[in-house]
Amino acid sequence: MATVTPRKARRRLLSLSAAAAVIAAVYVLGGPTVWAAVAPIDSGSVTVVDPVVRTKEITNGRSATEFSLQLPADAACPGDSLHDQWRWQTFVIPVADDPGAIVYEVQGPSGPGQWPLFDTKTHPLVDEIVRANAAPDLPGVVPVLDALSFAVFPPGTLTAGNYRVGVACTLFRETAKYWSTEIVITDEPNDKPAKFVWRLSTAPQAAPESSSSSSLWLMVAAGAAVVAVGGWIFVRRPTRTTSANSQISKEKS
Repeated sequence: MATVTPRKARRRLLSLSAAAAVIAAVYVLGGPTVWAAVAPIDSGSVTVVDPVVRTKEITNGRSATEFSLQLPADAACPGDSLHDQWRWQTFVIPVADDPGAIVYEVQGPSGPGQWPLFDTKTHPLVDEIVRANAAPDLPGVVPVLDALSFAVFPPGTLTAGNYRVGVACTLFRETAKYWSTEIVITDEPNDKPAKFVWRLSTAPQAAPESSSSSSLWLMVAAGAAVVAVGGWIFVRRPTRTTSANSQISKEKS
């Protein structure tokens, strides 16, 4: 019977380790591509456009003005949602905040003064689906964004200042790449419903078109949006679990 010396044992162990390394390399190279843990990439700018005539840029507006965000022609996430679990998010955040460092939760960006964008049906654009591909590991196209507006925000929610609005590709809510542009919000007491006006930071400061030019249905929709989303925003704040009124009713009974 052959004797296994310590030297032979070490050689066998090294051989097994080398074989395991080769197998692992073959699996990695032949299997699904793993997204590298790299810093989020600023992939360029979004263009603020008319949601119907998407070749028409919008440089300013009131809180109820409808707009959309146009991504660059080559914009895409590293994968799709069906095969690769990628999602796309939207954000409006203070300009000093880093879009690559946003912490996304179920209701969107979670930092102070950070919000998702909303479409005109008061739907927050959060954890949205990337267009499906025929196979894994292909660039995932972000669909065309619907009409958006700031009408959902109650007065005082977006205070005067500079903000960054945009779209991000996330994998399990971790940002990989994003596109954004800067806007300036200015208080306007006569504006309805959110009482502010906005403009691109690159646009000259000027009064946007009068709110009287907005159609009646838009104002009605904006009012409904405030009511609907007011409750959505409220749930993000701590609430008390006791009710003084219910206690009084019990005492009277």
